[in-house]
Amino acid sequence: MAPPIGKIPIKWYNQHMDNEIIAKRYRIELSSVKDLLFYFLLIWTAILIVLSWLDFFIPKLEVSEALVTSYLILLGVYIIHKETSRWTGVKLNIRPGELFVYVWWVSLLAMFIIGFFAYLEVSSPIRHLTYEVLGAFLLSEVSKSINAYRRTQV
Repeated sequence: MAPPIGKIPIKWYNQHMDNEIIAKRYRIELSSVKDLLFYFLLIWTAILIVLSWLDFFIPKLEVSEALVTSYLILLGVYIIHKETSRWTGVKLNIRPGELFVYVWWVSLLAMFIIGFFAYLEVSSPIRHLTYEVLGAFLLSEVSKSINAYRRTQV
C-alpha cells in the first residue's frame, strides 16, 4: 500500500523505483532475446529451405531427421519464449511468426506442383516438418486467444 501523498518514506520510494528499473530492464532483455531468436530462426529457415530444395531436386541428397528435429526444437523455444512473455504481460516487438508458416507451405506447394509434372517426390522429413510448423503456429494462436480472453475477464 502506498503511503499518503507528501509522506513518502525514502525506503519505500527507493524500493518502488528499484522494482520499476528492474522491470524495465527485464522487458528490454526479453525483447532483445526474442529479436535474436527470431533472426537466428530466420537464418536456420533459409538454410533448411535451400537444403530442402536440394533434397527435392537431387535424389542422392537427403535432409537428416536430426536437422529437422533441431529446427523444430528451435522453433519451439522461440514460441515458448514469445508466449511466456505474452502471458506474463511483457510487451515485445511484434514479429510475424506466421512468416515461417507461409514460407514452408508455399515451398511445399511448389514442390508438390513441380513434383507432379517432373515425377519428383517431396521427402518425408520435409513434409512432416511443414505439418509440424503449422501445428506449432496453431498452438501459439490458441495460446494467444486464451490469453486475450483471460485478460478481458479480469
